[in-house]
Amino acid sequence: MKKKKNISNFKVPEEYFETFEERLFSRISKEKFPKTSGFKAPKEYFENFDDRILAAVTTSERPIKHIQLIPKKYFGYAAAIAACLLIAFTVFTNTNSPANLDALQLAAIDAYIAEGNLNLDLYDLTTYIEDNDITDIDFETEQFSEGALEEYLLNNLDAATIINEP
Repeated sequence: MKKKKNISNFKVPEEYFETFEERLFSRISKEKFPKTSGFKAPKEYFENFDDRILAAVTTSERPIKHIQLIPKKYFGYAAAIAACLLIAFTVFTNTNSPANLDALQLAAIDAYIAEGNLNLDLYDLTTYIEDNDITDIDFETEQFSEGALEEYLLNNLDAATIINEP
């Protein structure tokens, strides 16, 4: 099937556009159009027009009715819902918060203490330990390796405090 190119079937007579203006003006002159618009303003209508409008606007004492499309009480409801959604979104999606101690790694806590950021001595630490926690520990069943115990004693006791065996 042959493809038809964009060939228009409309043809314009020769010299159509060259004589268009002449034909238009001759036709307008043949037609009988009214010379006036058909609308008339009363005499002296525009002379005191401004004064009459200002007088009509300023003497209007009837109250103006305001009809709101959306009542004000719905704005309060919408604000409350938006605030609740914002709070819920921030509470439930805030996973980077360090407030949860379970999420902290023990290595991070050890590094924090080792860097000296936690300035507590033995007396400060004992104030945080309750008596119930100490009594719950059964030291007889707790086992310490001999090597760890010996290393602790060598590192933490002075030579002067070591008691000689009898």
